[in-house]
Amino acid sequence: MKEHLRFRNIFMIGGTIIVMLYLFISDPNGGNMTIPFLAKLATPIVAVWFSHLARRALFDYADMETLMKKARETATGAGLTFLGLCVIIYGLLSLFGSQVYAQPVETYIPKQAYEHLPTLQQEKDKVWATHPKPHTLLV
Repeated sequence: MKEHLRFRNIFMIGGTIIVMLYLFISDPNGGNMTIPFLAKLATPIVAVWFSHLARRALFDYADMETLMKKARETATGAGLTFLGLCVIIYGLLSLFGSQVYAQPVETYIPKQAYEHLPTLQQEKDKVWATHPKPHTLLV
């Protein structure tokens, strides 16, 4: 039980709760924007959790605490151990990198935007009538 009451655990859980409350209270839509934002944050949290569990499962024979104590005896050992862990965690986290898909904004115009295109063109002609390269403003 004592290892669960470490300062970092209390800080992370308490900090998370405070940030979530601040986001909810400061949300102009009464929390409607906070919920999707927190859902987007769930993916990296799951990715880090998975990489931690995968590292422990892949290297169950390696006692990391003993390894770190031994590696700290020399700067080279500590550095190589740290670098090795970084490479493994990066590899495991990169499995989640393919989950992000950007929408091609230069080829996609939302359906609702088409009704506002004439108004946009009129405003552009009014505000930027003397623009040196009007073709860059084409809609």
